Amino acid sequence: MNTPHPNRTKADSQCGKILALLEQRRGEAVSLFDLWQVSGSMAVHSRISDLRERGYNISCVTKQTRGRVLSEYTLH
Repeated sequence: MNTPHPNRTKADSQCGKILALLEQRRGEAVSLFDLWQVSGSMAVHSRISDLRERGYNISCVTKQTRGRVLSEYTLH
């Protein structure tokens, strides 16, 4: 795994806010809704992609619940 440089993601950016929550809950699934709320990003999946490009190992699981598709992300 590539180790990201700590200065590559500013804490006040959308990526930084998403990463902070994922790091706080490392190993736990975090809902797309929670990541949206903390970051204000309408493109959470794109920000996750940006973080992956910087070397972070983030998985995504989608679940169907009551006819809705819910995404959850986990930082490993």
